[in-house]
Amino acid sequence: MSIHVRNFAVVQLPVKNLEVSIKWYRDVLGIPFTFEFSTGDNEAWLNVGGVGLGLIRCPEVPCLDFTDMAGQDQPIISLQVDQIHEVYEELKSKGIEVSEMTYKRGGGYSFRFRDPDGHLNHLWGGWPSAEDEERNA
Repeated sequence: MSIHVRNFAVVQLPVKNLEVSIKWYRDVLGIPFTFEFSTGDNEAWLNVGGVGLGLIRCPEVPCLDFTDMAGQDQPIISLQVDQIHEVYEELKSKGIEVSEMTYKRGGGYSFRFRDPDGHLNHLWGGWPSAEDEERNA
């Protein structure tokens, strides 16, 4: 028998203030709950495209991003969104500090920002269209 990993089941993020993090991921990013959350719980479970996102209350929250060999900060998690340009403007209008929108040939548009616990987040607009590739040649 050989092992066959089919998918990610859950990703867990340590958070200091669970209620603040719930509002951030649910209300700002629009990620729905998987299970009902009650005040006083130490974890909340949201659903990102069939993968559980666990927000776990912790006394200390470590930095989860890292620096690659080129000296660039890298996030642990990247989330795919539709209409990335509109999402970018919406987050900016909500007062969220976002990076510049970047375009990578063959990789598409993306940008970064931090959540309330300082976790580096990355939003990606999906694979680029032929028009995007032409426009950014």
